[in-house]
Amino acid sequence: MTQTADQDMLARFEAAAAELEARYANEHMEDEDTDAELQAWLDGDTEPLPWTNPAHVTADEWFFISTLYGEMTMEGQRSHIRKYFPTLFVDAAGRDMRNFIPDMPEYVGLRSGWMSRRLAKMGGILRERGIGMEEYAEHLRNLEAQATPDNPTPALDTIIRDHQATGWKTLSVFIRDCVNGNSFPIDSRVEKELNRTGFPVDERRLISMALAIGRNTRRVARLFYKAGGSGE
Repeated sequence: MTQTADQDMLARFEAAAAELEARYANEHMEDEDTDAELQAWLDGDTEPLPWTNPAHVTADEWFFISTLYGEMTMEGQRSHIRKYFPTLFVDAAGRDMRNFIPDMPEYVGLRSGWMSRRLAKMGGILRERGIGMEEYAEHLRNLEAQATPDNPTPALDTIIRDHQATGWKTLSVFIRDCVNGNSFPIDSRVEKELNRTGFPVDERRLISMALAIGRNTRRVARLFYKAGGSGE
C-alpha cells in the first residue's frame, strides 16, 4: 500500500471513529466502566451471579468469562456464561484460575473444545510460576506501561506467547477489559463493521491506526463492536 493510500485510510479511520463517538456519546465505554457493564449485562433482570465482589470483577473472573465468549450471539454468550459460572468457576475451581486442570468433568457441555484447553493452560501457567491471576494481570499491566510506537502491544504479545495461541480473540478481550492494554478484538460483529466501512480485518493494523490518530485503542474497539451489533 502506498503512503498516500495509508494516509487516506488513516483519515477515513479518524472520521469513522469520530462519527461513532458522536453516535454513541451516551454509552459507557471507558476503561473504568467495564466491570459494572459486564456485571449489568450478565445479571440483567435475573438473579445476580455469585460474584466475588458485587462492585468489582476479579482477574480470575475476567479470564474465565472472556474465555467463554466463543462463537455465539450475545444472548448465547450470556446464557453460556451464566450456566458455567456457578458450577465450573465457583464450585469446581473455587474462583481461582490455578485450580483449572485438564479433563475436569465440569467442562462437559462447553460450547467449544478449545475453551477447556484455554482454561487448563492458564491454570498450568499460574501454577508453574507460583502466582495467582491477579499477579499475572499486574505483570501484563507492567509490561504494557513500557509500550512504545515500535512495540505497541507488549501485554497482548506476552499472553499470546504464553498460551502459544494461534487464535486469540478472547485473550485480546481479556487484555482490553481487564489489563487495559492495547488490543482490538475482532469477532463477527466487529468484522461486519470493518467490512462495511472498508477497513482491514487486522488487529495490529487497527491498533496502529488508533494510536496514530491519538485515540484509546480500547474505546475505538468498543465503538466498532457496538456499531457491528446495531442491526441486531
